[in-house]
Amino acid sequence: MAVIILEEKENLEIAGRWCMMKGPGWELLDTAGRGGTAPVFTVKSPGGLFALKLLDRDFSAGDLGIETEKRIAKQVEKIGDHDCSYLVKVYEGGRFEDRLYILMNKAEGRELAGCLSLVPRNKIAAIVDQVAQACIFLREKGLCHRDVKSANIFVSSDYSHATLLDVSVAREIHDPMGLGTDHGNQLPVVATSRYSPPEYLFRLLPASPELWHAVDIYQLGGLIHDLVMRSEMFEAEYQASSTNRYRFAWVVATQTPAISSEDVEPSLLLLGRRALDKDWKRRSALTLEDFQSSRENRRKIGLAAIGFMPKRAAAESMIEQPAQLRQQVLGYAQSLDEQIRAHQRDLGIISVHRISAGQREHEQVLDFEWDLPAGGESEFQHLHLRYKIVPVELPDGWAVAVNASLVGEMGCSKRVVELDLPEIAFGENTADLLYSTCVGAVGDLAGMLVSADIEGE
Repeated sequence: MAVIILEEKENLEIAGRWCMMKGPGWELLDTAGRGGTAPVFTVKSPGGLFALKLLDRDFSAGDLGIETEKRIAKQVEKIGDHDCSYLVKVYEGGRFEDRLYILMNKAEGRELAGCLSLVPRNKIAAIVDQVAQACIFLREKGLCHRDVKSANIFVSSDYSHATLLDVSVAREIHDPMGLGTDHGNQLPVVATSRYSPPEYLFRLLPASPELWHAVDIYQLGGLIHDLVMRSEMFEAEYQASSTNRYRFAWVVATQTPAISSEDVEPSLLLLGRRALDKDWKRRSALTLEDFQSSRENRRKIGLAAIGFMPKRAAAESMIEQPAQLRQQVLGYAQSLDEQIRAHQRDLGIISVHRISAGQREHEQVLDFEWDLPAGGESEFQHLHLRYKIVPVELPDGWAVAVNASLVGEMGCSKRVVELDLPEIAFGENTADLLYSTCVGAVGDLAGMLVSADIEGE
């Protein structure tokens, strides 16, 4: 403890001398925060307030320090003083005395992780949108943040503005080695383990644009989780595994955290579930743009085009688990069929519906077909919504996986779109989760349908 206090005192003294070096009008105000590699100080200048990140000695010295200094120079060059208001700006960086430093703008507000329980529900989508815009900006620069999480985001006092911080670990997505990271045949995880997908946590994929895209999507899903569930992801497991990090790594790699709420838009819940899918290929079908508000507009246009509106509250439905797997899946399918038909009736849609056995073992297929009124705004005459529900065995039990597809027919032509949805474990609320997931997916399918290319019969 005494060593830590001494190191922090030394950090404070170095930051003070750094301000003196900058000249008149520069002043060290306080310690704004502390990360795993460096403290961050608030400094005053003739031009306003800034944030000074002063890397610890271990991260500033030796070969690691040399590589980190190169990476900082790259970040200053590629990020710099930019026009994305949702990403921290990097004004300068380099070495002072025996320490590396980065000078950034002082973000307004407070750390999101410390106020998750206070964020209004109607602000969640905007915060996700803004952080996604920061990730898109970095992607356009050929960079991946690598550590998107609520603890690295500041929000304004009215929760209307978010700023993504800590770009010090950003890396180039096309660089197979990465400055200061994948060096010397080492494969470190330069991120926070609880927000890292298994393919990165265990380095199952080589460093590539595909890997960094999958990481971006997963971490945005983690942000949705934290905002919806008002807690950092895997927090309970983290505390329970404080003396066994092997167990914690296994939990993070194999368990999908729940995202559920009665007062958050179902499509946002589904987006979070899809983004946290452990299957990186299925997860990677999402784009960074899918986390923006424009996605919701596309969904609404698509829903209007096929005669659907946002779903009503899911009916309470509990299904006892039958002894046989086939009966279990059939029970879920029948419940889903009933709830979707009730939803359609509320919308004035009369559909032809049927449940049949699929081609895969125990698979159940739900079909819903309906005609749209002539003379309406939609270009489609006939719609066909299909769900294929199949059981899958997971390490800790059974789950159902769903493929959802939508066909819009226009005379002799048609458009076909489909989605593979996240697995839902068998349990007391499986039927309700299945319904909210499947109906929530209709908006995504509809949005894809109205922008898809026409395929000939």
